[in-house]
Amino acid sequence: MATSNSSKTTKKVKGPSQTAPLGYKGKNQAFLDAEYLSARFKKSSIEDVISVGIVITNPAHEELDRFYSTVQLTRGHKLPPLITELTGLTNEELENAPAYEDVMTELITLIKKWQVGKICVWGGDKNNFQRDFESRNLDKPLKRSVAKFISTFENIQKEVSLDITGGLDANLSLADMKTICGLGGYVAHNALNDAEDMLQCIRIIETDGMKFDGVKAAEYKKFRGEYVKNRSFDDPESDENYIIDSKLGEQFLEELKEKGFADDPKTKAFMDDLEFLLGKGNAYMGTFSEMMLGKEES
Repeated sequence: MATSNSSKTTKKVKGPSQTAPLGYKGKNQAFLDAEYLSARFKKSSIEDVISVGIVITNPAHEELDRFYSTVQLTRGHKLPPLITELTGLTNEELENAPAYEDVMTELITLIKKWQVGKICVWGGDKNNFQRDFESRNLDKPLKRSVAKFISTFENIQKEVSLDITGGLDANLSLADMKTICGLGGYVAHNALNDAEDMLQCIRIIETDGMKFDGVKAAEYKKFRGEYVKNRSFDDPESDENYIIDSKLGEQFLEELKEKGFADDPKTKAFMDDLEFLLGKGNAYMGTFSEMMLGKEES
């Protein structure tokens, strides 16, 4: 019996960047990251975009184009040393950078050229970009274009995090995601490099190439978070006055170890605090990346 075309169904495979929310509705995607000057300024808050990087791909995540630019600081604003240290950007560099209007015009032209339907961001970039946009007095045509551009942003952090951790963690950082994918836990805080890293992680995830099991990684991350939250003593200088020599304390510590209390993050934190107070040195839990690599080696 013949089947009409209208009755056929096609299963659509949806990945973290396969559907377009708003904006241009094109088939291509982009991966964007930006750096910001986030600070309090004269009794108000500021959120200046100071650099932006983007990698444009087709639906198969093959690169089509890329863009990077620093952005001129708003008059009167200055980078604090912490942001300079984090990003490598300087006040002098940003004072001579292209104006926000020029950067956005060039970026939007590129997005239109490649018919990008969705711009993937990781975390709060959409909100940060929006706050910066709202603080600027732009000409109406550019204002409309930038608003449409921002509407195309989609924060994929929650969707991807839940997907690769089996629903256990909705807030993996880019560093966490890189660790699980086997790319190391270092984040450059360079807009283009971070956009590249996000794209590379998505490629790895969608081809099941992750180095670590996401569920086990989420459990490990949760353990570390609880442990760190419950540690009280670990500074050899500020906590040295609390260190004592106590046989009773050592007996109690051995009792706790025998009961397997090190398997719980709260009691392990207590045991490591006690060990520190007994003068046996400080236990270092390590970063999430260090823990995962250490687990692999053990």
